[in-house]
Order: sequence, then C-alpha cells, then structure tokens
Amino acid sequence: MMMRKHWVLGALALTLMGAPVAAQDEAGALAAVEQMFEGMRTANPDMVRAVFAEDARFVSVRGGDGPATISASSPDRWITGIGDSDGKWNEQIYDVRVLVDGNVASVWAPFTFYFEGSISHCGINSIELLKDAEGWKVTQLSDTRSEEDCPDPLGG
Repeated sequence: MMMRKHWVLGALALTLMGAPVAAQDEAGALAAVEQMFEGMRTANPDMVRAVFAEDARFVSVRGGDGPATISASSPDRWITGIGDSDGKWNEQIYDVRVLVDGNVASVWAPFTFYFEGSISHCGINSIELLKDAEGWKVTQLSDTRSEEDCPDPLGG
C-alpha cells in the first residue's frame, strides 16, 4: 500500500510539473503563428520567413461545384507577396486551438482575410509546427477558402 501511495504521488507530481511546460509550448507555438500574421499585416516578409522551416509547404484546398483541388508549394511566393502588399493584407484568426505533444504542435485557426480593409475571404488554417533548437517553426500551412458567409472578427 505504501509503495502504491508513493507511485501515485510521484505520478501526480510529474503531471503537475509537466503542465506549465505544456502551457509554455502551446504559447510558444501560438506566438510563432501570431508572428507570421503580424508580419503579414505589417508587410514584413523577414518576420514571416523567420518562423518557417527551410522545407516548409504551403497547401491550399479549393472547392467549388466539382471535386476539391489541392495545390502545394513552397511558401516563398506568398512571403514575397507579403513584402509587396504595402500592409493591405490583414488575416485575423480567432477561436484558435493549439495541440502540442513534445516537439510537435498543430494550430487550428478559423480566419477572415481582409484586403484594403474589406473582407475578401475566410476559411480554416491548419498549421503544423516542429520545435527545434531555435524554437517553433512552421512546417506546413494548409488552408481552405470561401467567399461566402465570412464572419467579421474585427466587427467592422
């Protein structure tokens, strides 16, 4: 009985000690994602590029009347576009969910994209991140897009 009590107390202590680490990892992964979108809003491609892993992928799913199409590419063209956007791009994420297991994180974030202050489209971002010695890096950003029934998280 005494051995079991010590095992339970040890397991509880490990669980409680791990909770702050998990919260820090969630906050770190979310900070990388927020840096990416702040870089987009401020037309700062270096700020965005800093959170992407070297071999990252940008994947989009497009629907319509027919079957969905999936396209994958390097995020380089998108990041270059951010530099040329003159701050006209504003992607707002909300109701964000972050899942972390060790050095792997997944961020699920509905978004509304504004172009020059008006709603352009909306959808879901699914962002995969890995943590290396430098911190959290985006390895893949996937999104869906719709131009209908987009919420306005800015309340405009």
